[in-house]
Amino acid sequence: MLLCAGETMKEFNVEKFKIRLMDKNNPEEIKKVQKLRYDYLLKFYNESLPEEGIDDDGYDEFSDSILVIDIEKDIIAGTYRVATKETIKGHKFLTEDEYDIHELIESDENFLELGRAVVHVDYRNGFVIQLLLLAIYHYATEHNLKYYLGLCSFHGTDPSIYNHAFSLLARDYSFTKYNIKACSNSFDLHFVKEDEIDPMIAKSQLPPLLRMYLKLGHRVCDGGSIDYKFNSCDVLIVLDSDNINIKYFNRMMNINAK
Repeated sequence: MLLCAGETMKEFNVEKFKIRLMDKNNPEEIKKVQKLRYDYLLKFYNESLPEEGIDDDGYDEFSDSILVIDIEKDIIAGTYRVATKETIKGHKFLTEDEYDIHELIESDENFLELGRAVVHVDYRNGFVIQLLLLAIYHYATEHNLKYYLGLCSFHGTDPSIYNHAFSLLARDYSFTKYNIKACSNSFDLHFVKEDEIDPMIAKSQLPPLLRMYLKLGHRVCDGGSIDYKFNSCDVLIVLDSDNINIKYFNRMMNINAK
C-alpha cells in the first residue's frame, strides 16, 4: 500500500492482523501491553529483573500505544508507544531523562516521541514491525507532526564495545538543526578517528532496527547516554518528515491494508 500525504491513522486490518490504538479505558488491555513490554523488552536488556512483572512507568496516561493484534489468536503481537505535545499535557517527555530537547519543545514545530517498541518473540519475522511503522506514519500524518524522535538502545552499559558504530553515526548521520544533546550519563560518540572507521564493523555493531531507521532518513543527536537501570547505551534519533526516504519506505510498506 503506497502512502500519500493526508492519510490518517484509522483501525485497519492486514492479513490476520488488526492495527489500532490501545484502549486506555480498558485496564485489562493496558496490563497486557505493559506485560508484553516487560517480558520482551525490559527483561531483554536487564536479565536481573524478577521473572514476573509489568512495565508501568506512568507514561501510558500521557501517550498513545499502537497495537498490532493477531486476530486469530487474540494476541498483541507488537506495540509502539507515541507521545506528542498534546498528549503529554505539560509533563516532561520521557526522552528528557537522557537528552536536552528544550529547543525543539519550545519551537513551533510539532513532533512525535516514539518509545517502548516491542514485538512478541513469536512474531519477529519483520512483518509486525513494518505494520507498526506504517501505523506510526499514519498517526504522524493525521496529527501534522514534522519530526519523529526516539531513543535507540544498544545492549549493555559499555559504549566502547560499539566504537565503530557510534563513530560512524557521529560522522555520517548527525542531526544539527536543533541543539539537542545528551545530558545524563553522557558519552562522546567519537571513539574512532573518522578516517579509521571500518564500515563493516560499524554495521555489525548497529542494532537491526537502527540500521532500518537510518535507511529511512533518521539522524542522530549529539552524544550518547548510558541508562544503567535499563542496561543500555542510548542514542536519540530524529527524522524530519520532509526527508523521509519515501522510495525505501514505500518498498518496505508495500502491503495490502483494508
